[in-house]
Amino acid sequence: MKLTDFLISRQQGLSKNITVDNETIYFNDIDTTLEIKGWDHIDKQKFRDVVSKYRFPENEEFSKKDWDGIRHNIPEPQVLIQKHDGPVVAMYLYQKSRLTGDTSLHIRSINKFEQMWLPYFINFKPERRDNPKVYKRQFFEYCQSMDINFKYSFADSQFEHEARVRILSFAFNSCVLLMYVFDKGNLTQDELLVFIENMKDNA
Repeated sequence: MKLTDFLISRQQGLSKNITVDNETIYFNDIDTTLEIKGWDHIDKQKFRDVVSKYRFPENEEFSKKDWDGIRHNIPEPQVLIQKHDGPVVAMYLYQKSRLTGDTSLHIRSINKFEQMWLPYFINFKPERRDNPKVYKRQFFEYCQSMDINFKYSFADSQFEHEARVRILSFAFNSCVLLMYVFDKGNLTQDELLVFIENMKDNA
């Protein structure tokens, strides 16, 4: 599958039934809420601005035209939040079939599939194949990738930034919630777990 086609396909199957207030995200399709007290909502225009000037890793497979197509088709997060000018969390709630097709892929396989595409978007060359663990909670299970450290820069600057991303995939019957957690080493695993524990079943 071409990368641009993959990104276009990822714009389909997203939930249209998410509402947000100052401290709570309501995922109505899965009767779930996520308390986000202490986090700020980021305007989607900031996401667009970052993507427009982001310098992708060098890759001989793609021409400038290819990169333009990729840049313009990266799906916008349905929810984008930030904690005190620090860690950023981007969320996408998909119909499970959009990510698995007719197969019965496990949540671990979905997480590994997400990781497979990362080297196209960040300067990351995995030294080993990550086999993320699956964790069970009262009404869902989820999977977390290893810590993925990378460097990035923007077209209008030569300065390199260091960052980390962790991919979390959550299984809810017919839906999958993908969560990308970006930070600079300032969101500990314990703090991330506290964040996850704020997910509540409203059924």
